[in-house]
Amino acid sequence: MRLAALDIGTNSVRLLVADRTEKGLLPQQREWRATRLGSGLISCGLLSSTGKEATLRAVLELRELALSLGATTIRAVGTSALREAQDGRGFARALKDVTGLDVQILSPEEEATLSYNGAAGTLLLPAGVLVFDLGGGSCELSWQENSALHLNSLKIGAVYLTESYFHDDPPSGQDIALARKEIKAQLAKLDLGGKPLVGLGGTVTSLAAMVAGMTCYDAAKIHGFVLSRAAVNKMLAHMLSIPAGERQKIPGIQPSRADILPAGTLVVEELLLSCRAEELTVSEGDLLVGLLLHQH
Repeated sequence: MRLAALDIGTNSVRLLVADRTEKGLLPQQREWRATRLGSGLISCGLLSSTGKEATLRAVLELRELALSLGATTIRAVGTSALREAQDGRGFARALKDVTGLDVQILSPEEEATLSYNGAAGTLLLPAGVLVFDLGGGSCELSWQENSALHLNSLKIGAVYLTESYFHDDPPSGQDIALARKEIKAQLAKLDLGGKPLVGLGGTVTSLAAMVAGMTCYDAAKIHGFVLSRAAVNKMLAHMLSIPAGERQKIPGIQPSRADILPAGTLVVEELLLSCRAEELTVSEGDLLVGLLLHQH
């Protein structure tokens, strides 16, 4: 059975088309489109008008692609931006009117659960592993402990932090210090010490692609990639020292992500420190995989 899932996020719209077989889920095609639906959300509480137009185009395009590839069902979900914006539910209805797709706006707990299930369904997770899914608006963190799944959502997404704290290009020392202070304050709410880390999302996969020097993204090589804290620190220092236009030229960086990647990498660095971890494992098994594993 060929299935498709769409994730309408703060920064992008992502598609996964996969076959569900007796041996598990076999991904056939992944696509993403940068849309910045949540740009400016923190200042006005509304979705970006240009972001809404870009999102509508992306959903239409990716829906047609999924159908052309033979997907029998398409499940569409919305995350942080649709969840938080005053006009989020209205825009979800507008998407249905134009595309015919019912867009389920996920709660933070549902999003964290799906991300955990996506990672657990594609990697052998060690006991107590912390799975974090770093998006544009928020970061979902989940781990299994005493037979219970602990779910958390923190307001430290890459777009949110960039718009809130990075006022210069490249960011000033003060910009960086204030963003770091906010990330530390959010992470301090949780007891993360000693947990192994598995990371999902565009920031983490981009860092792995950068370390690997990829000029053409290869999901199979990224899945299971081990990213050391030393490599993260080195990439972060380099990105913070140059403007976004220069960052776009680094192999492994998608140009549309160059402005928000430093803020996202700050989160990754602080997570490694909070967990006292020297490395993390990168997973392509994510929210989209979690959706398809349980889709009927």
